Amino acid sequence: MKVQKILSFFFATLFTASVFSVSVQAEGIGACTHMAHGRSQERICSAAVNANLPIVRDEVNWWTVEPVKGKLSFPERASWVKSVAESGIKSLVVLSYGNPIYDFGKATQADLDAGGPRDCVIPVRDGDPETTADDEYFDAYIRYVDFVSKSLAGKVEAYEIWNEPDIRGFNTKNATGEDYAELLKAAYSTIKRNDPDVTVLGGAIALHAEFIDAMLKAGAGSYMDGLSVHYYLSKRAPEKNARNILDKYRAVLVKYGCDKMPVWVTETGWANCNVDEQTQAQYIVRNAIFYDEFLLDHGIEGQYFTYELQDSNITSADSSVEAYENSLGLYKNDFTPKVSAGAVKTYNAMARGKKLISMEQTRYGLFYQKSAYVATYSQSGQTVYAVWAESQFDLEVTLPDTQITVYDMQGNIIEENVKGGVKRVSASQAPIYIAFDADPVNVELTFMQKVVAFFKHIFRIIANGFVGW
Repeated sequence: MKVQKILSFFFATLFTASVFSVSVQAEGIGACTHMAHGRSQERICSAAVNANLPIVRDEVNWWTVEPVKGKLSFPERASWVKSVAESGIKSLVVLSYGNPIYDFGKATQADLDAGGPRDCVIPVRDGDPETTADDEYFDAYIRYVDFVSKSLAGKVEAYEIWNEPDIRGFNTKNATGEDYAELLKAAYSTIKRNDPDVTVLGGAIALHAEFIDAMLKAGAGSYMDGLSVHYYLSKRAPEKNARNILDKYRAVLVKYGCDKMPVWVTETGWANCNVDEQTQAQYIVRNAIFYDEFLLDHGIEGQYFTYELQDSNITSADSSVEAYENSLGLYKNDFTPKVSAGAVKTYNAMARGKKLISMEQTRYGLFYQKSAYVATYSQSGQTVYAVWAESQFDLEVTLPDTQITVYDMQGNIIEENVKGGVKRVSASQAPIYIAFDADPVNVELTFMQKVVAFFKHIFRIIANGFVGW
């Protein structure tokens, strides 16, 4: 009996599914667009519609709203909000950055030499009644927030207060987490007066959980509807570290009693200078599914954005920076679609309107160091299994007795009119989708079935010449 219990635990660890009682509404993958930088609104919106994007993230920059001190107006560059709404797409508006027309808003030459843009001075009150430039600048930023949120009331999904305040590039005067919390409180209160139902995000953190800790310690948790975070994994696959990063950020929320606060990923992506187009597409989709699993695990809400829709076209003295910034898009700079554009379009079509209800992980390879995954999205009798593995691997999926179609990552049909029952699926690093109009089939394996599955797995590895070991 003791041996059987040990074996039961061993096989359960290897083969059982992780099924959770909570479900999360999947809105699909959004993207950062940079229409506020002067990019073509018409072409961006067309590309966003083609990729089935539910939401885009862009800016309404302070310096464009108030180019002359005290005179605020809605610039042409900010009309992108109307353009995307007319395309049936939601908006996340970033309220950034500083405004050099104010004395306190001017970056010094030392700030610029340190790598900070000219308009990235975060408004901060220094508490000294003898100095007024900082107070004027702070109050002017809140007037800009007031003007924008009044103008866009009921027209946008969410606001994000600043961008990456935890790094020098967007915080040239080293404002602290406490400073940012004060700004967030004022901005949040102003926006909610004008648009009570809109979501206001705090953070937009690039790297540092310590900055989140400082802002929450200063009371920011009561003045934001969600935490927004960014992360980039360079050449690494999302399986390697994405959940660790997300869980690290959320741990700070839990520390301050904000365990049910939504967490939005408003920037993440892979550049083609680091990975090829096929790998980029695979990683973006798999990362989105892991993000949905993160939401599912903690019973929270959120939204995921890839950075970015269209490759940039910047020049830099640092060739590596130029290559990186100019190759993150779903589309090339001339709007030629990359593999990732089709992959995002397919994922959004498959997952939107459904809920992630489970994530199954099957380990394989030498010491079981690799994994195959089946993510189940389902709603109102419509189900999609997203299936992939870290290397080529065959696994068995139980399907209902109904019409079933299998699609590749680009939405092409691989098989149709598939029969129900146990089907062996060839999984690879490119996710495939098994779609059918029925509820998912939940099968709990008996102990002996797990034993049989284990030995079938071993024999299959031997037959395949130890591929994946």
